[in-house]
Amino acid sequence: MRARAQRGYSDRTGNTVHGEAQRSALVRAAYGLIAEKGFEGLRTRDVAQRASVNIATLHYYFATKEDLIRGVVGLMRDIFSGKHPSGDFSEQEDPLLTFREDLADLPHQWRMEPQLYIVLVELYLRSLRDPAIRRIMSEMEADWTEHLTGYLARGVAQGVFRQDLDITLLATMLRTAIKGMILEILTYEEAFPAERIFIEIERWLGQHARP
Repeated sequence: MRARAQRGYSDRTGNTVHGEAQRSALVRAAYGLIAEKGFEGLRTRDVAQRASVNIATLHYYFATKEDLIRGVVGLMRDIFSGKHPSGDFSEQEDPLLTFREDLADLPHQWRMEPQLYIVLVELYLRSLRDPAIRRIMSEMEADWTEHLTGYLARGVAQGVFRQDLDITLLATMLRTAIKGMILEILTYEEAFPAERIFIEIERWLGQHARP
């Protein structure tokens, strides 16, 4: 799961190395608390304490909790971006390779950053009751769909994927499938036949079998 260049996630950025370090520490602290305690355990004083700053410093960088959540989503975008932290997916990039990396990243990211999927699920659940978080998640979904649509369209144009594919519908289907696979990895990782599922999706998409 990757997204293009992230939207700004707070009104203030660190003007110095120290300022940016404080801001990043606050985002990381909030991310960790959501993973450990859910949104019910996300209190700004606890975030500030974990980041070793005072509450005034937190509010300097993040005036509201919504701003702080945007920071967490920005951090998640950076993690999801993997090899492409800038979100720069060029027109020359191999669409089949990008597709394969998107899927291969799923179990890899769970092993390397297990909090990531936990926080993602927490955000989706919270968005059902919180319009502000729903807006933030909608922005993330739009960026994700743009990424998928971009390389799927290139794949069709290059003859890598089937010519009869509905790109817009396919991007939605693939995004939905990836979210389902994230839940499966989160709950039944050992029984999840990742490689076999990835091969079947690729076979359905196109004309190229894996080597």
